[in-house]
Amino acid sequence: MKQNKKHGSATTQIFFLLIAVVFASALILYLIQSGILSVKAQGDQVPILNTQFIPIERQGSLAIKDFQFCRYVDEQFNCPEPQEIFNPGDEVHFKFVAESSTYNGEIMIVENYQLKAPNGEIILNVDQKNTFDFNSNKPKELINLKDYFTILSGSPAGQYTVTLNLENPLLDKKTVLVKMFTVTG
Repeated sequence: MKQNKKHGSATTQIFFLLIAVVFASALILYLIQSGILSVKAQGDQVPILNTQFIPIERQGSLAIKDFQFCRYVDEQFNCPEPQEIFNPGDEVHFKFVAESSTYNGEIMIVENYQLKAPNGEIILNVDQKNTFDFNSNKPKELINLKDYFTILSGSPAGQYTVTLNLENPLLDKKTVLVKMFTVTG
């Protein structure tokens, strides 16, 4: 009978030890996920602890608002001459507002876009991962962005399509906007 008591005591101790290990691990992972602790790699090293496996969905949103094609966009992101009809050789400027939730006081926006000719051929693919980083103490921010491209001389007339892709890798959110404009002959 004495052996049963010792065996039960050892089982109980192992059980409480496992609970303590699970609780400590959960606490450490929560502190990393919330940004209180950070795990950073140096140089070309890959981080040992990748917190992406934690089954916590990152809350937040990402949206494209107030998109406009323009003759030009000034430094204050004003579009004094909005238009949707251009000629070959023109610069096509566009501006938009990215609305993004913050994650631990940070916002990261990755902008890429694609231009298709009237026949559906991709004539411009800006896939350079244009990245914009911002810090904020607000839960959501509006970020003004702008870019432009040039319609080559001799380009065919018709409807051109711009596909704008935005991503916030901190939130694991993506959004796409498709807009059309006309090139006259």
